[in-house]
Amino acid sequence: MTTLSTGLRRLLAVCLLGLATEAVCAAGYPDRAIRLLVGFPPGGGADHVARQVAQHLSQATGVPVVVDNKPGANGTIAASEVARMPADGYTLLLGVSASHSISPVLMPKLPYDPLRDFTPITQVGYTPLVLVVNPTTPVKTVEEFVRYVNASSEPVMYGSAGTGNITHMAAELFVQASGATKLRHVPYKGSSQVITDLIGGHVAAYFDTLPSALPFIQSRQLRALAVTSRERAAAASDIPTLREAGMAGYEAITWFGVLAPAKLAPDVADRIQGALRDSMGTPEARQALRVRGIEPVLDTPAKFRAELEADIERWRTVTRKAGITLD
Repeated sequence: MTTLSTGLRRLLAVCLLGLATEAVCAAGYPDRAIRLLVGFPPGGGADHVARQVAQHLSQATGVPVVVDNKPGANGTIAASEVARMPADGYTLLLGVSASHSISPVLMPKLPYDPLRDFTPITQVGYTPLVLVVNPTTPVKTVEEFVRYVNASSEPVMYGSAGTGNITHMAAELFVQASGATKLRHVPYKGSSQVITDLIGGHVAAYFDTLPSALPFIQSRQLRALAVTSRERAAAASDIPTLREAGMAGYEAITWFGVLAPAKLAPDVADRIQGALRDSMGTPEARQALRVRGIEPVLDTPAKFRAELEADIERWRTVTRKAGITLD
């Protein structure tokens, strides 16, 4: 016991002096509470995922994980704060596509770089969007919708929850992939307003998140044409994908993932990822996400980084072609 205690004291001294590698000094992680920031208010989809992450990470590590809501600016306020924090594993971010894939390509003055200033740990899950139309519109498939748009003598209006929002970006990607060039954007200040006007026939289409649109689809107030994910959604397996409609490579999702400040020790990142993979990989935990329309992922840090790089490039290409920018 004396030898072990002496060795631990020496290791601690070396770590404090900065003479050991981060991986060695991280051997005792975690030994205190972890803070998980989420850039959206309580009650929404991102907050739900954050609280699932916090619950399971706490159970797996034995330390408290506190969710800290920092809403505003599509999640970039929370992301900015985490980017400035020490890379010690005790401050994490529940990042989303808005904060890490879309805002960085739309806002050149954003105070962080989505790759350089963060350590991706794991994508937790994603929510597809769904192309919905008013049921009085004389179309039942994507192909019919494209023909309907292109045959119109006037521009066909689609709504979004705001310029630069994923509901806008998904539609712009659709225009570029389908050639439905007569579609015109009408930005709103939120999803509920778009839904109201879509049901009322004031706009023709909307790319809504699946959890938001599903009740209106099930009540036949809206007609679903396709989902925007690579595969059909488990929550609505009867709705085809846009890829099935011939748009090879089309994908537009809202993803949720855990990130840390840049230069987090690799073994700490692996510790967090492993804890979440094991605790959130159970059938019960996966179902808790699926009931909210979120498809679980739980990938490795390297896979998450590769997906993030691809998503950033996807939206950079779309925004350049469409000429979309935000100050």
